[in-house]
Amino acid sequence: MRAFLLLIVACASESAKSPDTGAAASGEDSAADSAADTAPVDGDDDGYTAADGDCDDTDPDAHPGADEVWYDGADQACDGGDDFDQDADGWSRDADCDDTDAAVNPDAAEWENGEDDDCDGDTDEGTDRFDDDGDGYAESDGDCDDADPARNPGATELCDGALDEDCDGTTDEADTVLGSAEACPADSCLDLHYTRPTAPDGDYWITVAGTPHEVVCDMTGDTGGWTLVANFVWPGTTAGVPGWTSGSAVGTSTTDRTQSFKLDDTGINLLVGQRYRARGRASFCTLDDRSTGACAVDTTLYWDGACIYSSGTTSAGACTAAYQTYDLDASTELSNPCAWHYGLTSADCGVTSEFGTSHDGDHVFAGIVGTYIHGYDGRSNEDPSVEVWVR
Repeated sequence: MRAFLLLIVACASESAKSPDTGAAASGEDSAADSAADTAPVDGDDDGYTAADGDCDDTDPDAHPGADEVWYDGADQACDGGDDFDQDADGWSRDADCDDTDAAVNPDAAEWENGEDDDCDGDTDEGTDRFDDDGDGYAESDGDCDDADPARNPGATELCDGALDEDCDGTTDEADTVLGSAEACPADSCLDLHYTRPTAPDGDYWITVAGTPHEVVCDMTGDTGGWTLVANFVWPGTTAGVPGWTSGSAVGTSTTDRTQSFKLDDTGINLLVGQRYRARGRASFCTLDDRSTGACAVDTTLYWDGACIYSSGTTSAGACTAAYQTYDLDASTELSNPCAWHYGLTSADCGVTSEFGTSHDGDHVFAGIVGTYIHGYDGRSNEDPSVEVWVR
């Protein structure tokens, strides 16, 4: 009986405690629910909430520290910056030519660095690296006048006595302009050849008896440096070319090889230094039997520079000893010209005339080996031509 009473008391005691325990548990759940309702929410599960600075909690790629994708209109890094000014220099990419470099923008100063710092389309303007005159060279490339496109290291030096066109520090250097103009004459075509060994055949200025004169120079044949001092071409007058035997100059131009001309004898003898060279051609001649007809004369002979050229006096001495080679090692062995053979000759009077530059006063002739085979000027249908060169 006593044991039963103790059991009833124990149950009553537990029954009295249970309402308190239940009330405490209910209070704890309510507090937890209230805290959950007020906690920051990371809506995109990127580890950042709005409280952490996430500016777009619906985009997991947008949060503080994220890699910015420029120019897409979105602020991935959530730093509030201009999405069109990557280098934060105050200029967006529509005006900034390098939006990754804050030192490059329309307000920047131009520097000598090979870049367009001020975004105006030019590089290094206002510095020595800029080609101000548009000739392809800047001061740093050696342009000695970057305001004149005609002056730069690639320009051709001109004979002007004033400017250094090619910017090499020398005005009118001889190895570039000698003979190119009246202001820069050479002493002769040979002098020009020595000074400018690569100069081509053509017309050049040389000094003849103290006066600048334009002449034809053969810069390549027979070692180069020949001056054309006399030129006769058919048709001439029926009496020849006045002046060819007078010693005076003939023709208004000594470079037009379609016309007849001759320098003064004095000038010719001043120009010769080593050799005379003459070429005679004809296609209508006096033949062996003294008849006339077609022929094919084309002869080139050489004379020693010791010859004293006279276009109006019977040839003598070195002017009669002609050679078949430039080296003067193959003589024609003809040196007895007639009294009417002038200038340069190779002849045996009355028997054989191989070559002549003047004949019977104004007549000009060319010949080949063979009795009386000539081309004359002064007779109907005859058409010789003669060139006289000196070196």
